[in-house]
Parts: sequence; C-alpha cells; structure tokens
Amino acid sequence: SKWSSPNSGPALLEQLGAPSLAIPRGPARAPVWPEGIVGSLAHDAEIAIAAVGLRRDFLGIGADVKPADPLPSDLLPMVATPAERQVFGDDLGFGRLLFSIKEAVYKAVHPLDGVFLDHHDVVVALTTSTASACYGRLVSFRYCRAPRIVALAYVPAARQQGPLR
Repeated sequence: SKWSSPNSGPALLEQLGAPSLAIPRGPARAPVWPEGIVGSLAHDAEIAIAAVGLRRDFLGIGADVKPADPLPSDLLPMVATPAERQVFGDDLGFGRLLFSIKEAVYKAVHPLDGVFLDHHDVVVALTTSTASACYGRLVSFRYCRAPRIVALAYVPAARQQGPLR
C-alpha cells in the first residue's frame, strides 16, 4: 500500500494505475474509491493522511492520525478492554495509541462487513500487530508515535478470515 498526505492523493492513485481524480464522499461521508482501489483518509487539526492500495492485495484499509497526547483518564475504561488493561495498566499514552489503532481497524472493516464496532468489540495485540473484531475478523496494523500517532490497519486479500456475519 501507499500512504501520504491527501494533497498527493491523486499521485498515489496514479502510482497504483488508477485515474488521478478527487475522491468523493459517499452518503455516510466515507470516501468512494475508484474501481479496484481501497483506502482510507484521516486528519486531525493540523495534518491529513491518505492510505491506498489495490483491492487485489487488500480487502480493507483504515488509517487514523491523532496527537500523541495522553487519553483523558475517564475514557480509558471505554477504550481498553479489561484484558488490554491487564497488559498495559492505566498508561494513558497507551490508551491514546489503542484508541487510534481501533479507529483504523474500524475504518478497515466496516466497509467490508457493515458491522458497527464499539471500542470493546476490537481487541488489540501489540506483540503480534493484529487486532480481532468480536465476530472473528482478523486485522493487521502498523503504527508510529511521535509527535503524532499514525495507525494503519489492513486486511490482506489472501488472508483466510474467521466466521463473519
């Protein structure tokens, strides 16, 4: 996959062999990608990013960007599952990272499965760079942190998936 700022979005599409054009929003405000392309857009108050790939390589792609500020403490129980909190405790920096990864996972799988996911419906394993949705979908992810968190979640086309509804 390729990822960069939305200003270079048309150039990214050209690199994938797609026409260089603006990406319109669909009825649910999600981007409508050209035939054969999957991708995701994300922004915060200062920067925006785009991640795109060929549908033959990826079933879904999701991206998120956030300032690397600690998550407000009252949000941690809503974002982290009890199992995730056992691993990382009450680290609010981890909480923000977890929030961003789960947002990217949602963006990668919602267009595929049409299932609304709460934060507790996604379990993140940093050691394997995978996340699993409550209904069996397995998603890979990568992230970087400093001074922003950028999370990229993706479902490779060749991966066998668990049971889906």
